[in-house]
Amino acid sequence: MFYTRLQELCKEKNTNVSNMLKDLNLSTGSMGTWKRGKLPTGEILSKIAKYLDTSIDYLVEGVCADELSPDEKHLVETYRAAPEKAKYKILCDFEKMITDETEKLKILKLI
Repeated sequence: MFYTRLQELCKEKNTNVSNMLKDLNLSTGSMGTWKRGKLPTGEILSKIAKYLDTSIDYLVEGVCADELSPDEKHLVETYRAAPEKAKYKILCDFEKMITDETEKLKILKLI
């Protein structure tokens, strides 16, 4: 749950949720809704993640970016750095490339 992870991360940073929100100049009024399972907006999640030196993925899903290999991290970072209008093309091209390469390997009986 988001709020539980938020509390744990704050504790690791020797702070609490209220103090963190004050440091970020954010209202503490949303804490109750977070405790009940509602997520903050993307902008607030981004600020919290930066403050706590973690990823939005970890805050929301509990998935740690450290589970990615260096190559996977590079792919994600490259994709995130791409202009928004290019991301759809990147995904389509990437999927086609994977399909084509897999077929080639099957033909060569390497997989």
